[in-house]
Amino acid sequence: RDVTPFILRTVNEKTGGDSLRSNMALVKNNAKVGADIAVAVSNVQSNCKTTIQSIQLPENAVRASLSDSESTPASSKYSANDEVTSRVVCVGGSVIDIIAKSSSKEKMIIGTSNPGKVFKSDGGVGRNVAEVLGRLGDKPLFYTSIGKDDGGEGILSRLADCGVLTSGASVSFADGASASYVALLDDESDLVGGIADMDANQQIPTPSVEALSGVECVLIDSNAPSRVMIESASNAAKAGASVFFEPTSVPKAKQICENDSFIKNVSYAFPNEDELFAMSDTPVEGEIVSDDLEHVKHAASNLLGRMRSDSSAHVVVTLGPRGVLLASKSGGPDSIVEHTLFPAEAISKVSSNGAGDTLCGAFIHALLNGADEKQAVRFGMKAAILSLQYEDGAISPYI
Repeated sequence: RDVTPFILRTVNEKTGGDSLRSNMALVKNNAKVGADIAVAVSNVQSNCKTTIQSIQLPENAVRASLSDSESTPASSKYSANDEVTSRVVCVGGSVIDIIAKSSSKEKMIIGTSNPGKVFKSDGGVGRNVAEVLGRLGDKPLFYTSIGKDDGGEGILSRLADCGVLTSGASVSFADGASASYVALLDDESDLVGGIADMDANQQIPTPSVEALSGVECVLIDSNAPSRVMIESASNAAKAGASVFFEPTSVPKAKQICENDSFIKNVSYAFPNEDELFAMSDTPVEGEIVSDDLEHVKHAASNLLGRMRSDSSAHVVVTLGPRGVLLASKSGGPDSIVEHTLFPAEAISKVSSNGAGDTLCGAFIHALLNGADEKQAVRFGMKAAILSLQYEDGAISPYI
């Protein structure tokens, strides 16, 4: 206890007071840096016109409280003996996204190194939706696969900080590296090329019927192997849970819907326009006018005809600046399809990466808290604005 004061006093004497003045200058500079950071954070929050606190669920919906999630803190430590329960389960990929962007100040030269910026963030559709649900206080249980590396451990640790639950049964460890995607963008932010290393996703585990007992919603992305997707959807239906499907690309969406083994158990699907046409196998005749939704409505109706038939089913189609189309049918052979268009709000978009996943997660959150499908779409679109205006990752931390 007395050593430190003695050393400081001695050094001060030996330096003629220079060490004391240096330490005082260091403290003042630290205070200045801290103040600058606080101002910068405040400016970022002020520039974000929409906050999750400003997004209201309907009066009959009671939002999950943060105190509930804080009473059972999530942990990145898991074992085979963990027993984790949740109202919502996500099954899908965890991906490390690395984006290299050439400087906009000069033309990119192919075949050599170029100045620019490299961004690294967590991604994967299933992971993104789980993060949204975690940030909204729903404590989702996440089934995924990571490699035996620091990157995978980091993904799970950061998810735990967001309120996402994992267990020994829900996380599989692949022999190689965690799934990753590397993209190279030119000076105009156009994609030059990319490499996707997704082998780790082949180890995503399947939740059993017993594990899904009491679960209300099961979200499945198409990063998982087809066998895992089909078995997960079947087990969810047997357990009485609603299945939500988030396609990750046109080829994967088309492949899993080539027969009805998977889609027949799906109650909610969230494709974009291209994925919708691939999933529904709807031929497009003639040129589609950008504001003509008849082709989209027809494709959505076709897809609904293949989805779960013993209860209501819904397709939520993201249309970019045109908004979102909700196609709904009630259960039964004579059900009529209802189409509702929700126009997009005019905003200054920074990045569309993660916006659709945010809409999906917020939609599920709204349903869990008493909203109907139309109210859930409105809530999801408001939440998606936060990610549209965030450029440093797929999901906005302000959710």
